[in-house]
Amino acid sequence: MRKVLLTTTALIAVGGISAATADVNISGKLIQRYNQWSDDDAAASGTNNSSMSRDLQLWVKSSATLDNGMTVGGNIRLRTGNTPADRNYVVVGGDFGSITWGTTWAPIYSNSVGINWMDDVDSGGEYTGGSVGGTATTDNGASRNRVFTSTYTSTSGKAQKVIYSTPSINGLKLSASFADAGATSEGDHTSLSAVYSNGPIKIYYSTEDADHANSTSTTEDTELTEYGVQYSADFGRIWALAKSDKNTTVAGNEVSNQEGSQVGVAYNLADNMTGVAYYTNSEENASLSGNTNDEYTSTAVGVNYTVGGGLSMSVHHTMFDYTDATNASATAGEGSNDGSATRIQMTLRF
Repeated sequence: MRKVLLTTTALIAVGGISAATADVNISGKLIQRYNQWSDDDAAASGTNNSSMSRDLQLWVKSSATLDNGMTVGGNIRLRTGNTPADRNYVVVGGDFGSITWGTTWAPIYSNSVGINWMDDVDSGGEYTGGSVGGTATTDNGASRNRVFTSTYTSTSGKAQKVIYSTPSINGLKLSASFADAGATSEGDHTSLSAVYSNGPIKIYYSTEDADHANSTSTTEDTELTEYGVQYSADFGRIWALAKSDKNTTVAGNEVSNQEGSQVGVAYNLADNMTGVAYYTNSEENASLSGNTNDEYTSTAVGVNYTVGGGLSMSVHHTMFDYTDATNASATAGEGSNDGSATRIQMTLRF
């Protein structure tokens, strides 16, 4: 990490705010990956179930404490494939709590204890290969994701938003965020979260809602909920969470109701070595979805070794089972899918 000291000599003095010195930190990481998977999907001619990928991230963070005790900071993350910036936001803090304004995650995701957010073994979170993903609601081999395959939960993603968080009151901290859908849509996003921390214990409950695109639209409302608990100590951490994703039409019909859960443990195996094991389960329950009783389960293990000098190596292996209950007798590529996926990753932090 390289620290650059910037001195500002002309800040506007309002209510005790005076000239200040801002610390600017520049850091980042370079990730190289080899991905391999095996499953029941019929491979297209000329393809194979492996790939190589990379991820370059550069953070520029500034922070300053003003004479009145307030803190201000700016955060920018530049990332491969994201233009002009992956995340950029300003944070203002004080006795009142904090206000964050910019492109970043909603509280429902940033407060999660799931492996996808915490990434205990520095392997990029949950990984299931190249064939389980997709968002379509039709039954086919390329797009079969009508159930959760990860603990990622958000309707707004990293869209621009305003977030207010209270100060911690006896361990309880509340957060709320709002993301505007833009001039051509009324599909705004709101997120609420309550987190209670007491020593090694963390308990949270979070929601995020996306409204109709407009008053006459048949597009579904989306309501996300996640709650969980985590215990952390010298050995590592253990966690459990549950989540739901409900979609309804303007008429109030529930067209999708996905529910999922995850339990896991991250353990410090030895000096500079961490292991993780977790189990994920999800299913579709809405009778109107056309995918009732579709189910996904996975068991994953991983290990991370810190070599030194900012370099770490990790291996992550997932065994998954997707059951397409509405197409149990379908041919390969359209029905159920069992398989496994492995990711080998090298990460250099600087």
